[in-house]
Amino acid sequence: MIAAESRPEARPPSSSQATCASANGISNGDTLIRDDDDYYHRLRKEALRVIRDEPEMERLLRRTVLAPHVASFEDAVIQTLCHRLLLPSASPLNQDANNSNEDESVNDDRYPVSPQGLRKLVHLCMDSDMEEKGWTFAEAIRKDAMAVVERDPAMESILEVVLFAKGYMALCCHRVAYRLWHMKRKYGALFMQSQTSAVFGVDIHPCATIGKGVMMDHATGIVVGETATIGDGCTILHGVTLGGTGKESGDRHPKVGEHVLIGAGSLLLGNITVGNSAKIGAGSVLLRDIPAFATAVGVPAKIIGRTDESDPADDVDNMLHHVSLLGRKPSTIITSTSTTSMSSAMEDGSSLESGTNLEHYRHGMDHENHGTHHRKMPHFVGRREFQNPPRMSDGDEFCPFREYTEVAQRGTPKGTVNIITLAMVLQEEGVPQCTLGLCFFEMDKEGRGYISMDTFLKDGPVVITRNCGFPIEKSTSLVQAAAALVEA
Repeated sequence: MIAAESRPEARPPSSSQATCASANGISNGDTLIRDDDDYYHRLRKEALRVIRDEPEMERLLRRTVLAPHVASFEDAVIQTLCHRLLLPSASPLNQDANNSNEDESVNDDRYPVSPQGLRKLVHLCMDSDMEEKGWTFAEAIRKDAMAVVERDPAMESILEVVLFAKGYMALCCHRVAYRLWHMKRKYGALFMQSQTSAVFGVDIHPCATIGKGVMMDHATGIVVGETATIGDGCTILHGVTLGGTGKESGDRHPKVGEHVLIGAGSLLLGNITVGNSAKIGAGSVLLRDIPAFATAVGVPAKIIGRTDESDPADDVDNMLHHVSLLGRKPSTIITSTSTTSMSSAMEDGSSLESGTNLEHYRHGMDHENHGTHHRKMPHFVGRREFQNPPRMSDGDEFCPFREYTEVAQRGTPKGTVNIITLAMVLQEEGVPQCTLGLCFFEMDKEGRGYISMDTFLKDGPVVITRNCGFPIEKSTSLVQAAAALVEA
């Protein structure tokens, strides 16, 4: 891997500047390659090796990463981007791989736009100081490329990424469209979006904001709406939609935090927030906020546990092996070092959607109480039974925190706080179920489905104030009220 470098320049120096900087630069035709560009030296070395081993690929390489005017990694990406965007319309950009003196004034009618004009437009974006989520064009495309090399086992070289990873190239095209959009070049931005969709099968609105080090794996069918944001270091698989919920205007698309893993075919709809280092299982439909380090699966998606990794996007745990399931005893929690798969842990009757082995718990409790397997389960707060517990649906069947209710109904240790206890005081204050669940998830750091009294008294006031907007004095009084219920 390439060692971490300082923030790269947004645009490589001119040939004359490079000549003054180093007398040992490598020549690419009439263009001097930058000595300090480790990315391009690596890319060029890989390309020359391919020409030696597979001479049939020389034509492609001479028209992309080894084109005569290419002097940096950014140049190589831009040349390849233009080549691929126009390839379906006509032959490649350079009519003669050995001709380094193209007539820039030529406007070939075979192309939807002039190849030279498109290249100049893309260079305009690269030359600008405009940042997307705090990163320049050059910084972002370098980190995006290394994200693919490091996370995708099918991509063994940076050359493969630049030439063939359509998710990477679609993301580079978006970074151009984003800058054109904010330069008030609306039709140029929409052209980039439209061509990206046609060529790569990825539809990202130019106004969407995406951080660096993002991998779109396979990428086919990814849709990102106008007001969506994606944080640094995320991994998004094919078929993912970050969409709205209808015809409403304004801020209407998901906000995805950093280092989030979104599984294939997942739908995230509406102006919702996904916390840092969260995981969303394949095929899920997420309609409500989920907090940092949460794992959500299902239709509609609900929280099944906590992520075991600090960076799920880098680990790419698509099978959700590294999840500490809600309500499991510590000895049965699936951790990142466990060799037990999710399927084997669930094979005795529980469902992945519920996230816990419900049949195991039900059968165990029935055996202990000498009852039948079909008897009605009582509701517990600590060890005190409530015949009429607070209503947890709250009119919101899409809330992702319903699993906490299952854990509470099975019974939690004496002297601990569960979701029903918290609901008895917060719902009277008008706190919706999802906000209530968010508060509980933040305090339940071990994913057991209950909170020790010491943790609750210490963290509760701050967590409730942050999520519910109450004054700290009121939150403290609500925490004390819930604690009194447990002790009663």
